[in-house]
Amino acid sequence: MQKEELYKGMNPLEAAVSGAALEGAVASGLSDPFGSLDLLTIQVTPLAIGIRADGNNFVPIIPRSTTMPAQKDLIFTTAHDNQAEALIIVYEGEGKKVEENHLLGYFKITGIPLAPKGVPEIRVILDIDASSVLRVLAGVLMPGSHQPVNPVMGVRMPTVDDGHGWCAEALNRAYGSTLDLVTVHKKI
Repeated sequence: MQKEELYKGMNPLEAAVSGAALEGAVASGLSDPFGSLDLLTIQVTPLAIGIRADGNNFVPIIPRSTTMPAQKDLIFTTAHDNQAEALIIVYEGEGKKVEENHLLGYFKITGIPLAPKGVPEIRVILDIDASSVLRVLAGVLMPGSHQPVNPVMGVRMPTVDDGHGWCAEALNRAYGSTLDLVTVHKKI
């Protein structure tokens, strides 16, 4: 198989600006009498999106460059015996540690049945629609049950951090690892 050489005749900044202008024209419904705007645009996630788990690690759920709309999920479990609550902290980025990524938002799930660590299963679902709106859903299952223990919680994720990491630091000070999760390595 013969590989084609990449086209290098355009300045990268000019290419980005041209692409943004074309995307804006297509999105606004601008019609072109020559038909050159009849394009299919495919949006992808620029960075991985995931949650904090396994200590202070970033666990990606939606990989980088995933086409949108997309829905992915992963199963987590409690990190402590009789843990009745869990904090779902959502980040985007490519770093291994959460401090290396951008905080998108968080919410707390409550009503986890008291059980030894590792028994309750917490299914976290990340859903990005065609408008790039991220929804995070979480539900708790106990082994042998097919129904969630409590209602599945869903939250639209706005950007809550100011870029300085203060919000993430405040969450760590307030909760530490008491509401942490651990990844369960099994296919859904």
